[in-house]
Amino acid sequence: MIQFPESERVQRTSPVRDEEAREAFARLQEFIHSTLSTYYRLNAEETAGAVEDLLVWFLRLARRGGGPQMPLKALRLTLLSAACEYGRSLQMWKLAGQPSPDEALNRVLSREPEELALDLQSHLDEER
Repeated sequence: MIQFPESERVQRTSPVRDEEAREAFARLQEFIHSTLSTYYRLNAEETAGAVEDLLVWFLRLARRGGGPQMPLKALRLTLLSAACEYGRSLQMWKLAGQPSPDEALNRVLSREPEELALDLQSHLDEER
């Protein structure tokens, strides 16, 4: 068995980092829920499933070892972007490439998820 020096081993996330990630997600959970239901018009079941999937994904991202860890603010923007991507992808799949009769939804779907996430981040920053 090959033994790697301590500096070459994959560093594991500390329990503190995991707790920080859970707290960051908890602070955004209602905002994400609202974004998915209001902007992307997901129903309650779809929104709940999306929030659950995003939590699992976000915790894995925060725990990822090796290299420098992302600051929590960057993780927050990444989470918002992932939520927008999730909502957009699901809604576009449901629409099967056809436009929605809801013009507001069509406007949201025409935007890149990262662009909307940046707008949402700015809105959150203004509230603080």
